[in-house]
Amino acid sequence: MRRAALCASLLLPAAFPAAFPILPPAAAQAPDVACARPVEAPAPAEVPPSMHRIARGEGVRVAVVDTGVAAHPHLPVEPVADLVSPASPDPHLDCDGHGTVVAGVVNGVAPGALILSVRQSSAHHRQVDGGPAGTLASLASAIHRALDAGAHVINTSVVSCVDPAVLLDARPLHEALHRAEAEGVVVVAAAGNRGSSCRPGMVVYPAHEETVIPVAAVHPDDPHSVADYVMPGAGQVAAPGRVEVGLSPTGHGWASGMVDARGQETGFEGTSFAAPVVSGVAALLRERHPQDSAAQIRDRIRQAAQPGHWVVDPYGALTHLPGDYAVAERTIVAAQKESAEDRAPARAAVILAGLGAALLLGVLSGSVRRPGRKA
Repeated sequence: MRRAALCASLLLPAAFPAAFPILPPAAAQAPDVACARPVEAPAPAEVPPSMHRIARGEGVRVAVVDTGVAAHPHLPVEPVADLVSPASPDPHLDCDGHGTVVAGVVNGVAPGALILSVRQSSAHHRQVDGGPAGTLASLASAIHRALDAGAHVINTSVVSCVDPAVLLDARPLHEALHRAEAEGVVVVAAAGNRGSSCRPGMVVYPAHEETVIPVAAVHPDDPHSVADYVMPGAGQVAAPGRVEVGLSPTGHGWASGMVDARGQETGFEGTSFAAPVVSGVAALLRERHPQDSAAQIRDRIRQAAQPGHWVVDPYGALTHLPGDYAVAERTIVAAQKESAEDRAPARAAVILAGLGAALLLGVLSGSVRRPGRKA
């Protein structure tokens, strides 16, 4: 059985409907292509990161707009919407074995965060018109559904690569992202993997959008270099893109990969699995800085990224001090200490004349000034 070198970010068709209102895709019922099955694997060793002493993402809601997220005992997940099969919705159904693994990566970084499952695409379903389940139009709708459910962070490990010569009315997606920005919601997206449907020179949606953090993947054997399958110039930051063992989409146990209907085994690797690392970091920062705007959270992540390929380290991002962080000048304040005897009227004249009997106590005072929020 052949194991593929990488798992590409799930691709979406580019077409938007002619009318501007966002419409749900036509109903897709049972899978038209047999669901992929997981390759069972033993549970990985659990080593609690030291950063979880600082933050765990408690109270933060992270929407995973993907192929569905299984209800798994190791994953706090809330079903929100199923745009793949709205006539018989099941946001927990992950026929592709993609969204559950993505959600597991978010949970590994921010275990206190609640995952919101928005099932938006699937390579195993077809619409009544023969097209695949999941388009840019349904992606825009999925973002709105995530916002309606109170998401603080939205992860989209699905991409659409579009030839720049193609005329595309992306207003529905722009409107959805504009709403997310206005509501302070951080949107993180996969930067895209090169392949037959995603070639250099193409525009990658939604990673191309200004208010989105596009994430590249670093080479698994060299964490300081971007993997060769990443779309050139597509990522602002980078993170590890290989998941050796992920949560099984069956809802129990673990998996090291998926096997499709043709018997081909594919591992969990690509920008799809780098993006949720950064989404998890955004959840940690949202817990620590609840008043920050989406732009400020993005700025914190970018400032903390390591120079070069801008790799995001969760602990480094959580503990990073901004460049304009300043410490106020320290001053010494003198105070006079007097004993009960010193205050006696009979001794007052002696104290005032000599001064040597007085004791001075230096009190060191210091304060930390934090910079004001920037837009």
